[in-house]
Amino acid sequence: MGVSTDPRGIVEAVLLEAVPTDEESRAFHLIYTEYAVLSVTDPALTGQAFLAAPDEMEAFLAAQLTAAQRTGTADPRLDARQEAVVLLAVSAGLGLSVLLGQRTADEATAVLHYHLGRVLPR
Repeated sequence: MGVSTDPRGIVEAVLLEAVPTDEESRAFHLIYTEYAVLSVTDPALTGQAFLAAPDEMEAFLAAQLTAAQRTGTADPRLDARQEAVVLLAVSAGLGLSVLLGQRTADEATAVLHYHLGRVLPR
């Protein structure tokens, strides 16, 4: 099944990448989390561009939400930038909750779909 090219499909695909669903993605998320911790605790990494990709992703998601607003599939009163921040935080937190065993990948995905449905209803 391919990924939808409408704003909701794109946002959904991006956010679901934060949820470790198998051993390979679990390993990736553990390494990413370890590097994130090192980037704020190891003086040798101070000043490295660790947060450039998340900033770019935030801008990308905000642009997708803005596109959805233009097509009438998202509430025009939403602040696209703020919603992008919330969506990324929710997906990162859910991914961490899977890594910690608090919930399964399926449970995290269901929560993500629930929240996404509030921002970008089908």
